[in-house]
Amino acid sequence: MHRLIVTTAVCAASCILATYAASAGDASASSQRTADRDVAWIVVANESVVEREMNAQAALGMRLAAVTDGLPCQVAIMQTPAMLGGGNASYRLVVDRDLIQSLPNLASEGFEPRGGVRRPGGRTHVVWERSAAAGNARVAEWRAIEFSNPDALEKDLAETVQAGFRPRSLARTAFRSWPGLSEKGLIIAGRRADAKPRDVRVLRGTSRNVDELTKSVEALTSEGWSLDLAFTSSRDGNPNTRRERAYLVFSREVGTRAAEPLRLTRSSSWGMVGDGEPVAAAPYWNDFLFAWKPAPRRQIWATPIRLTSFEASCGGLAMKLRIDGQRDQRSTIVAAIARPVQGTDGYELVLVLDERLGS
Repeated sequence: MHRLIVTTAVCAASCILATYAASAGDASASSQRTADRDVAWIVVANESVVEREMNAQAALGMRLAAVTDGLPCQVAIMQTPAMLGGGNASYRLVVDRDLIQSLPNLASEGFEPRGGVRRPGGRTHVVWERSAAAGNARVAEWRAIEFSNPDALEKDLAETVQAGFRPRSLARTAFRSWPGLSEKGLIIAGRRADAKPRDVRVLRGTSRNVDELTKSVEALTSEGWSLDLAFTSSRDGNPNTRRERAYLVFSREVGTRAAEPLRLTRSSSWGMVGDGEPVAAAPYWNDFLFAWKPAPRRQIWATPIRLTSFEASCGGLAMKLRIDGQRDQRSTIVAAIARPVQGTDGYELVLVLDERLGS
């Protein structure tokens, strides 16, 4: 029996990042694969309610799959893992102004950042997840890096990455506005106990045509650089205007060379958008930007849900998802990205799916 769970928690401002995160249970030792994977939609309206609802669904075996990026009203999407076993996850929301003093405890308790939620007029709350599936890959130390201008991000990150940290999550983007309204960006970086010094490179895209950016990504990754973080932003960081800037943060251990290159594509329609393993997805100009790693028997699909501007702003969104939202998925939901539909006042919300072919 399939379940569709739609919980209204809050009306939130836009999420600033949609990146690929491994689905729960993929690293589990269990060999029993679930066929019908329930999906729960949590419409964001109050951060404390979101934390409670996430933990309630986690107690039923679900894991956070994605937080929408590009909608005026955020939605957190939870999904049953692909593989049974590995234990339940737990979630904690930490307000950005309390983040630095909270990082030591979050590291010692085994929490990992999974993005952020923010309601209109409120502070960013970073979502942290703890799961047995993390195992020995847990981070020993977290660090928060503030930045004022993403165009200077490589310089801002250099010292931290050289110390062995890897950028892991964008808590908020930099917003450059009138004095008193501007806000610095915030990146969370993690370091394992055995970490070695790393180098950092940041690629910036400004053109709707991503051919040159794609060539740069393929060249860097073929030389051993790993994509640690990807996000898009408007020119001044305003979350409500068109995303015309793409920032791709790469790092590698000093001395590393050859590796398999990543692919980067821009798509304006739904369907199959890659033949491999998804790494990142975000709104870009009036389209979507995808980064993926070629892999056998893997495909990346984008499936759309049309929303009116009223629904996208939380008006009747819970009912819309109850009717049109997926009740279950065989594939893994890895991102949920949205864009305004040109010529209308509505939005297109796209679920990005990682589909494994065969058993």
